[in-house]
Amino acid sequence: MSNFRGVRKAIWAPLPGLNAVIGAGDTGKSTLLDAIELALAPRRNLTFSDADFWQLDVTKQIDLRVTIGDLPDVLLDIDRYGIIHRGWNAATRLLSDEPGAGLEDVITVRLTIDQDLEPRWSLYSDRADADGTTREMPPAERKKLAPTRLGVYANHHLAWGNRSILNKLAEIPSGAGGALADAARKARAEFGTAALTQVQDALDIVHAVAEKAGISGALEATALLDAHGISFSGGTIALHDKDGVPLRNLGVGSSRLLIAGLQAAAGEASPFVLVDEVEHGLEPHRIIRLLHILGSKETAPMRQVFLTTHSAVVVRELSAGQLWRAADDGSGGVVMSRTDGGVESQKTLRACAEAFLAPQVIVCEGPTEIGLLRGLDVHRDETGQPTLAAMGAAFADGNGDNMINRACAFADLGYRTALLRDCDKPFTTAQLGKLATAGVMQFHWDEGLSTEQALCLSLPDDEIEKLVEVAVEECGKDKVNSDLRVQSATLNADMFSTLIGFGLDERRHLGAAAKKGGWFKNVTLGERVGREVLAPALDRCTGTMPGIIDDLRTWAAA
Repeated sequence: MSNFRGVRKAIWAPLPGLNAVIGAGDTGKSTLLDAIELALAPRRNLTFSDADFWQLDVTKQIDLRVTIGDLPDVLLDIDRYGIIHRGWNAATRLLSDEPGAGLEDVITVRLTIDQDLEPRWSLYSDRADADGTTREMPPAERKKLAPTRLGVYANHHLAWGNRSILNKLAEIPSGAGGALADAARKARAEFGTAALTQVQDALDIVHAVAEKAGISGALEATALLDAHGISFSGGTIALHDKDGVPLRNLGVGSSRLLIAGLQAAAGEASPFVLVDEVEHGLEPHRIIRLLHILGSKETAPMRQVFLTTHSAVVVRELSAGQLWRAADDGSGGVVMSRTDGGVESQKTLRACAEAFLAPQVIVCEGPTEIGLLRGLDVHRDETGQPTLAAMGAAFADGNGDNMINRACAFADLGYRTALLRDCDKPFTTAQLGKLATAGVMQFHWDEGLSTEQALCLSLPDDEIEKLVEVAVEECGKDKVNSDLRVQSATLNADMFSTLIGFGLDERRHLGAAAKKGGWFKNVTLGERVGREVLAPALDRCTGTMPGIIDDLRTWAAA
């Protein structure tokens, strides 16, 4: 795809079956689907405008190319189409201009639009282009290859129109034309009889004016349905419920589910399905049902599905190999990337689905770190300051020892990725090398310190007292005292509200007790500490913690 709408250039080699596209912001996800639909459109009367050109530059030709395999016999005819046959290597996922041994014969459908705004379709190969040879796809094949689009408004599929999926399931027989014409005639006659009394006053005026103007044809005018306005066609026949209510009155979600089911029933008649924002109008359980209908669990899919989504439900339900990320390369190009589909990628997908929908990710070692960052964000939002979330950063749970694999999984997909961790277990040289190779930016507290210990060494005295109060409220005084006594027989919770100033020993013991006692080992408690304790005192904290947090914000804002 070149110079089409918001995309300067994009190359995508999707897989058989379901292909789901994610990507933060305007990264060309919907444009990809539109390009497929337009290139394979069975109709040739489409209209375009200057707004369809990248940056409104009509001097740069729009060039859409869709390559198709699994060809019907008519398109495999060497004599007719040999010059436009190309070769596809499924193993390397590379396209060759000429067919060859071990390659699948494929064709490329090309749509170009120049500044005259006239669309031109052709079957393309470099050889044919060099020779000036043109070939077009037969109309019957264009119709068979036309994608079905499940849009927000897809009600045309619930009647027997030309582009309806119902027409692919069962065309209206030619003999039905007479019955439709008779129905139209009866409707006109019955309406005229019933409406005559309602419009008689207007008819009297028409008669009088006609007589005065000498228009004999209108002297006895009556009111009937317009013969042109009620000419019935296949599209007039529509699905209704048992009470006679048209099924086009179904809600958006119900319509999508029904049409997707009809599409599945149509089998090979519709080889491509396009769905923009697949979650639109659907509750989570119905989203999952729609994905199943579209073939998300099929091992030998009958059709190729292209969808976009902003839903964590969709991301979590799909396999890692079905997910593609569209990202802007900074110059108007779109880069398509996907995971290796391995076990670690799938685990990350299930555990951190929301983070895959953001432009950048901060992988936190565990829930305490996530909670702290969330709490800091809430406080900054309340005080009118920019937050990490507003900068496009999502927080992902690294789940302790899995944090390196999870951070690398995001980085491998092209996400700007940071890792926030404590430093009570130093990383090995190999672990540090893996993160560096993946491009993961690291942020951590001083060596040997857990997050709880770093907090207790950094907070001012008044916030230490508040930290203990939060621990007592959330965990209970008995547990707090018990955990403190493990560290020092002379410590208890009440001491932190009576002492004036806390020495290094008290702070170390408190940090060790909080860590081993798991006082803040969930997101909710971590968020409360971040919001109520750390954030208000961040500019008064000592040590390296405030600087590390500032560095993390600087990274996110870059």
